[in-house]
Amino acid sequence: MTVEKENTISFTYIDQLTWLRGIAALFVIVSHTLRATEVKYDQLDKASSSSILSFFDLGNFGVVLFFALSGCTLFISNSDKVAYNQVVTFYIKRFFRIWPAFVVSLLFYMLFRLVFAHFYGNSQGFWVEKQFLSSYSISDVLSYISLISNFTGPDELFNNAFWSLPVEFQYYLIFPLIILSLKYVGVIGPVVIGLLIYLLPKLGLFESNDNSLFMLAFSFCGGVIIGYLYKRSSFRFNLKLSMALLVGLLIIVSAITNSYIRLPDFPIISTKSNWKILIALLTIYIVLFTRFNINKKLEVILKHYGTISYSNYLYHNLFIGIAVLLIINLEIYDSNLRLFGTLLFTLVASQIAATLSYKYVEVPSIALGRAIVGSKKNNDSKTVVVSEQKLQQENT
Repeated sequence: MTVEKENTISFTYIDQLTWLRGIAALFVIVSHTLRATEVKYDQLDKASSSSILSFFDLGNFGVVLFFALSGCTLFISNSDKVAYNQVVTFYIKRFFRIWPAFVVSLLFYMLFRLVFAHFYGNSQGFWVEKQFLSSYSISDVLSYISLISNFTGPDELFNNAFWSLPVEFQYYLIFPLIILSLKYVGVIGPVVIGLLIYLLPKLGLFESNDNSLFMLAFSFCGGVIIGYLYKRSSFRFNLKLSMALLVGLLIIVSAITNSYIRLPDFPIISTKSNWKILIALLTIYIVLFTRFNINKKLEVILKHYGTISYSNYLYHNLFIGIAVLLIINLEIYDSNLRLFGTLLFTLVASQIAATLSYKYVEVPSIALGRAIVGSKKNNDSKTVVVSEQKLQQENT
């Protein structure tokens, strides 16, 4: 394996992970676009298909990438803080990082359901319908807002991409435990934690509406391990070798997704999802340990797309739903127009919405979380000072 050594290690060099997060979001958008346009909403419709887009039909892989990237970036940026008993601070900041933007988007989806139900017509059992036509109760809304819908159900309500958010937050809850395990037993700690979580439903020790939290835990724990290795290594891959490896991994994961290859029956990793986790971790490892030299303008575009990828993930299904309504009510029957028109509309519209969401919801929410944490730190410091003064008076 060709590698390059550096004299110093830079812990802030993670722009490429931001780009990778944007690519993961793009995979999800492509997959959902294909699901929405591969069916006939009218007898005159021609079902859409594209071998090129099918190659990038990697939505599940994109979600796994999100989880693994979260584990990796959280370790790089928060491991020292969590290790020094700032667990509550960590939870507060992560809550304000994802929850406000999620709740705002949830309100938009609840309003859009009224529009979709009015213009869509009768339910035909298609993929796009469940999130917009299924009935719901106040308790369902509360379970989504509380980020426990993966345990309580129902799934795929409002926006079928919402399923990953409670899972993500629940991984945040175990992050301090993973850091603690690294401290005492090294990389074997996250491996054991991931395995134990994976085995809980397998052994009948825990049952839930959705077992994604357990099945995908290896992705988050593996991401933490990669961040751990990065902060302790000065090795870097040769750029040409990295690009060749990444292209190879993309081809393999696409072949697995489209069932072009038969998977070997190895323990634990015999399923498609577990192979995708392994490939996601290898992808992040290669990307993180490589220095990329790209055009500055392209770098700005990639960085912006990656930065707003969370809001892009939140809102893209809203615009796919709008595109479906346009297809039906404008009587668009041509397969290519339905497919590529939906994709282009979704990419542009969700990009605009995500930019606005990031600027007016995410950034202020992040700032609020930091302000709360800063206020807590100041109060803690004052408490320490007062306690020290009282101790001095008692000693005197």
